[in-house]
Amino acid sequence: MEIEKNDQNKQFISLDNLLEILGNPTRRIILSKLAKVPHSTSELSKILGISRQAVHSQLEILSSNEVLERIGDEKRGGKYRIKSNLSIRIDITPDYYKIKYTMSQIDNEAKSINLKDIGCSTKFESIKSPDDKIRYLGQQIRDSEKNLKILEGERSKLLQNKECFIIELKNIINQTYQKHFLKSKSEVENLEREIFYTLFYNPAQFRKRISIDKLIDNLFFSNLDNFTRESKVTNVKTLLKDMSSFMDFLWEDDDDWFFDF
Repeated sequence: MEIEKNDQNKQFISLDNLLEILGNPTRRIILSKLAKVPHSTSELSKILGISRQAVHSQLEILSSNEVLERIGDEKRGGKYRIKSNLSIRIDITPDYYKIKYTMSQIDNEAKSINLKDIGCSTKFESIKSPDDKIRYLGQQIRDSEKNLKILEGERSKLLQNKECFIIELKNIINQTYQKHFLKSKSEVENLEREIFYTLFYNPAQFRKRISIDKLIDNLFFSNLDNFTRESKVTNVKTLLKDMSSFMDFLWEDDDDWFFDF
């Protein structure tokens, strides 16, 4: 199992809240509309065919989670627009589980990317007719979508390859290392296996020095109180010690753990 978030951008919303927000079809429609044109509460009410109060409730949820912001005075025709860049990707297979999401607020002072930044300004400026400029931009959008589709295809193949490697890894564990796992309690054995798979799902994340806190976060997705978390840390360290006895790429040094693979 593997959950990632962009450490460079502050997460203004938790994964649970994010999935809850996007799981509501009304809120998804609102986001779809606002991604194209800012709308007022009354405009959204007419589009969705629901009361202004119901729309306002949905807008408040999105606003309180820093997804939207209101521009102008609501009584004078103020409208809502999206204020954060948000991306989420979920992969779930029988042998692989990963969620990656990022969320960063849009800086009003930041300079937007333009055609010059992507090397298209010379070609675009040479086109005189507004209609031809629109055709050119439309073609570039179509080409971008085509290339994105190609990249998604390549990504799917890489995920398939990774799952194949993980399956073989599990086969080795079952055939070779099974005798080393603790037998007294099945839940302990399962946790030991889960630790092993977590380290291998993203070796780069735990390369060289293992962050026990990060490992715990990858293993347990609910908020743990301090006492329970410390208990889990002790348990995980004990299991790491057991695993290191038969894996030469996992070892302890001065209470720090290393995964050199």
